[in-house]
Amino acid sequence: MKKPSKTAAELEASIKVEMEDICDEPTDMKISVQPDGDSWKVVVMQNGSPDDADRREMVEQIAARLKAEFDLKG
Repeated sequence: MKKPSKTAAELEASIKVEMEDICDEPTDMKISVQPDGDSWKVVVMQNGSPDDADRREMVEQIAARLKAEFDLKG
């Protein structure tokens, strides 16, 4: 069964909304969704705040769940 598709911008926005719901403080992370073979991957760019490793892991967990639900719209 084919998964519904979202654009990179829609996937990035979905990840950011979930992060805002989870985190008490805003983050300066930049999140980018990019094609990866037949799927997609999330790239996180950060400035090295003490809790960034935890937030990066959260972003990757959210992306893994969304990857199971949505394809990247070309």
